Amino acid sequence: MRAIYNLLAVLLFLGVTAFLPQDTPDDVMECAEKAGPSAVYLKDFQVDLEAATPGERPPMFRQAVVLRGNNIYRFNLCNKQGEAVIRIYDSSRMLLTSYDAASGKEYNPIQFMCKKTGPYNIVITFKDGTAGEAIGIMSHVKK
Repeated sequence: MRAIYNLLAVLLFLGVTAFLPQDTPDDVMECAEKAGPSAVYLKDFQVDLEAATPGERPPMFRQAVVLRGNNIYRFNLCNKQGEAVIRIYDSSRMLLTSYDAASGKEYNPIQFMCKKTGPYNIVITFKDGTAGEAIGIMSHVKK
């Protein structure tokens, strides 16, 4: 009888873990931990951009996400090379950024109180159009 319980436990464990991300790199998990204990990891953005050439717009990483209204989301960045900046846009306007160019101040992490369910764009660039590599983490903040 005990062997049956052990077999069921193993099958249950395998069934549950089959739906968890299996190949998440260690550096992504380390970056996700920096979001804090009240944050629940949702998605990562691994960004590797080349430098802008003179006269061109800086390269950017863009990812569309659907966010639910009445929820708080936290976005944090972990730079590997360069200084990444994350911005959140609704359909046409910037709602939040991790870098205030006027004051030169950086904010990491940033929190976004989503008021309306819908599509949003996450844009990651590097300061001054330089080349860079970074990890962005999107988390849900428990209320």
